[in-house]
Amino acid sequence: MTEILPASPTVEPFSAAKQRELWGQPVGLWVLTLTEGWVGFSLYGMQAILALYLTDHLLQPAYSGAVVGLGPLEALVSAIYAPVGPRAMSAAITGLFLALIYATPLLGGFLADRVLGQTRTILLGAILMTAGHFLMSFDWSFVLALGFLLAGLGMAGGLRAQVGALYELDDRRRSDAYQIYMMGLQVAVIVSPVLCASLAQIEWHWGFLAAGLGMLIGLVVYLVGRRWLPDPAVLQSAAPAALTKHARPALTSQEKKTALLLLALVPVLAVGAIPNSEIFDGYLLWGREHFQLHLLGYEMPVSDLISLDGFISTLCAVLVLWFWKIYARRRPDLSEISKVALGTFIGAFGPLMLALGSWISPGPHEVSLFWGLAFHIINDIGFSMNYAIGMALFSRAAPVSLNTILVACFSLHLFLSNLLIGKLATLLGRISDVSFWLMHSGAALVAAVILGFCAVRFRELLAPGKATAPPVP
Repeated sequence: MTEILPASPTVEPFSAAKQRELWGQPVGLWVLTLTEGWVGFSLYGMQAILALYLTDHLLQPAYSGAVVGLGPLEALVSAIYAPVGPRAMSAAITGLFLALIYATPLLGGFLADRVLGQTRTILLGAILMTAGHFLMSFDWSFVLALGFLLAGLGMAGGLRAQVGALYELDDRRRSDAYQIYMMGLQVAVIVSPVLCASLAQIEWHWGFLAAGLGMLIGLVVYLVGRRWLPDPAVLQSAAPAALTKHARPALTSQEKKTALLLLALVPVLAVGAIPNSEIFDGYLLWGREHFQLHLLGYEMPVSDLISLDGFISTLCAVLVLWFWKIYARRRPDLSEISKVALGTFIGAFGPLMLALGSWISPGPHEVSLFWGLAFHIINDIGFSMNYAIGMALFSRAAPVSLNTILVACFSLHLFLSNLLIGKLATLLGRISDVSFWLMHSGAALVAAVILGFCAVRFRELLAPGKATAPPVP
């Protein structure tokens, strides 16, 4: 499943009495949805070609010497991953970049809450992202571009918080608003990899330029639509008032245990997310060399599989939601931690499809796309459960006084997961393809077993009503 962009801490809603509406929702929601859609368009379009661009172009001797700052970057990556060869180095750089995407929003949240305010921070982030994407259009500025993108992504994370600020706390439209908001991102994930990869086949930098133009459109949308968004002065004054009005309560013994348990689950969830995290990194490099990419006489770019995954993940998310609603009507509903364990267990079978395809057809370009389709379907069913329901688990079970920070820690499991796949992807070509994918499956199975144990052993700590807190979007 396509990974969701990380969010910054939530903010208090402002009065919705005088908001202008469109199709039953505040106009500001549509501004934020369009902005997030273009942010996703730029980011996922770039990610779809990043590892391939590094392997085939930038890290080749004819081009690498002109890249400013590449030497220090390679030294850093070598210290972390010890990659061998250009392909392993490209996989390691990609993995580190994907990991940092989920760490920088913590800094962005601090800037938004304590220094610049939400709107100014998001605007600065969008400007930095736009500059970063355009800098990717030149070889020499690649490292600088990565820095701009990471800083911009961290600052732009507050978009999701502004969605919640459009509604009163008791407004029933809040849940619908987040579904609408995420649909903009899902559509972008389906469209952008196909477009950017098709342009990259003509000229690498055209793909990055298309991503930059998408981000520029998102920046313009946000600038034009600012008048329909929460007033920054209101947002800045709301948080301190809330802090002074309600003193932070001391944690009970049980709340301390729950908080520690949730923190302990973060690395377990990271290991369980390894099959999904690999999609933007080693999977693309492996798939280009092993899949039969000829389809009806058309040579399909391997990055088109990212768009396919975006479509499948959207469908799976709807089906999983429908399944659990039907299940709860007929049987006692499973606990959230049990559902997360089940989703991780299901997702572990995705890499087995790739291992089986590699075993049956070990030669280059011999693995049928059937095995890739099976991988995406199984992985997206599992990830639809362990990500969305995992977020719900953290937001509900976390003690009230630690709710925001623990929900932010949940997203850090994707940071850790991408750090891990940065290392795993360097093993491509050094171990057999069957062993490579069995490692991914085995890691997820181990995580599923640990989560299943927690579902039984710590059922009381994570049960509804034990450490309740208001849900965080």
